[in-house]
Amino acid sequence: MKKIILSTFALLALLATPAARAWTYNNGDLLLIFRENGFNDIEYDLGSVSNLLGHADGYTTTINNWNASLATAEFGPGLPGAEVVLLAATSPTAANPTAWLSGTEPDTTAYNPSLSEWTSYLYGTISAIGNKPVVPFAVPPAAGTPTNAYSINPYGTDAGASYDYIVSGGTYNGIAELGGHAPFTVQQTVPGSLDFWQIQPTSTYPNPPPDHLVGTFTITTNGVLTFVAGPRQSTITGVSRSGNVSTVQFTTTVGNTYSVAYTNQLSAATATWPVDATTLVGDGNTDTLNHTNSGAAAEFYRVNAQ
Repeated sequence: MKKIILSTFALLALLATPAARAWTYNNGDLLLIFRENGFNDIEYDLGSVSNLLGHADGYTTTINNWNASLATAEFGPGLPGAEVVLLAATSPTAANPTAWLSGTEPDTTAYNPSLSEWTSYLYGTISAIGNKPVVPFAVPPAAGTPTNAYSINPYGTDAGASYDYIVSGGTYNGIAELGGHAPFTVQQTVPGSLDFWQIQPTSTYPNPPPDHLVGTFTITTNGVLTFVAGPRQSTITGVSRSGNVSTVQFTTTVGNTYSVAYTNQLSAATATWPVDATTLVGDGNTDTLNHTNSGAAAEFYRVNAQ
């Protein structure tokens, strides 16, 4: 009888113990945030951003380690009006301090923060979004919440742990630009697409400019989040010729390096087309490169991006 009573007490004690929270943020984790004025911020930790780095251009993957039901419960089916943001940052003491920000087009401003600006505005903000729900606010998860997610009221008891509050410093101004700390809009209305920028301090990575397009995210109204690695395909908007010099006009992305490949035989595989040695670094505008023709009566062009 004594053993039964002790076992019962142990069971009651176990049931009375709050379930352990599985949210464990680490520097370099990719944060996915859904927000809209007048609604809770829905925040997910998707694990290390390194899972999306180092892939060949065109590599495509669907991000499956999150449950859209928490977001749809807040914003409604189809996520109408919801804005989506993706962020990550290493520690400032990493060998190459790096942050990653989502962004929308057009982006014509290179982001070149100093190390102190990078540490305060990017690392400080992103690490706070990851850490504050646990320490010091200990935000309780809602019933049925996935273990890698939070729903936080930006104006409630735990407001200081919310994305809206943290990025704006409690002013709720400039949220679309990470509280004014990014030179471009970091959020996109669902459904839509987002660039994914890699940003390093100028003192660590001064040349070329530290912001670099890692890839592109797209999200559907069904909450399907897809990542494609590498620069966006450039679009040729015009070609003109004067004498034996052709001028190729095309769209660019900030930080990517562009060159013109050419051929007079369309049957040749594009990988075998010669590439003009002249290059330029994109600025987000429509730019041009000149190519001296080889003498063929007609040539065809494509633009390479790196």
